[in-house]
Amino acid sequence: MSASILHAIVDRLKPDLEAARSRLPFADLAVAARRSPRRMSFAAVFRRPGRHIIAELKAASPSRGVIRADFHPDRLAAGLEANGAAALSVLTEPHYFHGSPEYLRLTAATVKLPLLRKDFIFDPYQIAEARRDGASAVLLIAALLPDGRLRELAAVAAGFGLDVLGEAHDEAEISRLAAIDSIALIGVNARNLRDFSIDRDRMSRLLAAVPADRIAVAESAIRDRADLERLAESGARGFLIGETLMRAADPGLRLRELLS
Repeated sequence: MSASILHAIVDRLKPDLEAARSRLPFADLAVAARRSPRRMSFAAVFRRPGRHIIAELKAASPSRGVIRADFHPDRLAAGLEANGAAALSVLTEPHYFHGSPEYLRLTAATVKLPLLRKDFIFDPYQIAEARRDGASAVLLIAALLPDGRLRELAAVAAGFGLDVLGEAHDEAEISRLAAIDSIALIGVNARNLRDFSIDRDRMSRLLAAVPADRIAVAESAIRDRADLERLAESGARGFLIGETLMRAADPGLRLRELLS
């Protein structure tokens, strides 16, 4: 997605956020969030030996349209947990990705795995929602957030006991994310923001640029076990896989094949 699309998505989300805030003020939401049971640490999973897949529950995307028409997040989550997912990523953005916060709540009630709220987060309110709804971590996109806001939101996430997966598209964004100590995971999305193409060599270079004290996560271009092997050699310790799983007749079985 281009930067203009990123900001268009945020502009579409702002009225939703204001409506939610009018129904439940931030102070009340924060109380509910802190009362919500804390899930397993998201980052801790990736500090263990092995290759760890974040299976993504995603019904659609702006570039690919509807990915899975038969979308039941609770059933999908249960199958992915049973077949070796280390964590789950749940799309909650409604307008472009057909997601919903309800999907996160359903998933949290179904599985014990750590959960990432994957959305276009630009306000502390969304982070409090994530904790209330069962997330272990939130996504912060460097291309969307100026440095001050990035630091502020990372601090808010830490205050709610949530890990942060910071998303980078180039070396400069990796450096910006690495400058914030509380961002434990740096995800590399090598998709070209203008035409959605993937440069696999660039993906490997960017993964290698993630500092050793952070957890490098490959976020795109994973189709088969050969891709996993190649990205692991470049330094990836986590692998976020969405479309490859969601297009499979049996996503759990497809995940097991990738891990076998």
